[in-house]
Amino acid sequence: MSTVPAPAISVIVRTLGSSRLAEALDSLARQTWRDFEVVLVDMSGGEAEPSLARSRSLLPAVQRVALERPVPRPAALNVGIRAARAARIGILDDDNLYDPGHLDRLLAGLDEGVDYVYTGVRHSTFTEEGRLIESHEVSLPFEFRRVVLGNYIYSTGSVFRKSLWERVGGYDERFTVFEDWDFIIRAAQLGTFRHLPIVSGESRKFTGLEGASRFHLEVGAARRCMAGVYWKHRHLFRGDLRRDLKRISAVHCRNRIPARTGWLAREVGGWRLELGLDLVAWWAGEAFRIGPRRGTPPPKKSNPI
Repeated sequence: MSTVPAPAISVIVRTLGSSRLAEALDSLARQTWRDFEVVLVDMSGGEAEPSLARSRSLLPAVQRVALERPVPRPAALNVGIRAARAARIGILDDDNLYDPGHLDRLLAGLDEGVDYVYTGVRHSTFTEEGRLIESHEVSLPFEFRRVVLGNYIYSTGSVFRKSLWERVGGYDERFTVFEDWDFIIRAAQLGTFRHLPIVSGESRKFTGLEGASRFHLEVGAARRCMAGVYWKHRHLFRGDLRRDLKRISAVHCRNRIPARTGWLAREVGGWRLELGLDLVAWWAGEAFRIGPRRGTPPPKKSNPI
């Protein structure tokens, strides 16, 4: 049994070997709060080694969990959180950044008796070569009604208690995208949330298209999983919230690239017909093929560095 005290927080970093991983690790190395560990869920087949070697001596503690093959985003998160030694969890995707005082702010907010705390973030879009195209801040107070209709809370800006993740049952591995949105909806029904009105991290997209995130490049998965989120939480949509869902989901459908045309773009009772097709695709392609806590290979190794 290890006698090494647990850190104050574990930061989960998932990677397939992104060329941006070194920048994410550098932003962790610059944190003013030093009592943390990095849990690197490494699905890169060795490609992450140079970035890790460069940053290893600058980080307080690193635990590398190597998987034999890539797994969906929520499965990788569940693996990392299970391995985490701390009672508080942060998430930094390998193409995003923390500001230097980020962990200080989040931990201070979490210590005020809530289960989930989040800051605003800069949402920045770059070319593949790294030239900034546009950037804007997203920082909105918590409102359950609003977050049920569409997520605006970024994992980059968030810290939560591991006990909340346990009560919720982890990330639902049926959602290959929007897993954080589904998690927040469930977590908000079991725990307390607090918004810190400060921008303290950066969510970066290297799509080269202004305003476009990776979801615009994963059209099929985004369509399926959005329908899946609405279906899974359908018991929440009553009265005015149901009316708002019809309106907002129709706007999402019309703004999709490419937008659907023909009979699928029609509405019946205020619902877009294409949502039904998306839901069937989610049932067939996500719910039965992956399933919660399935399809995740055991870690090849989990070793402190």
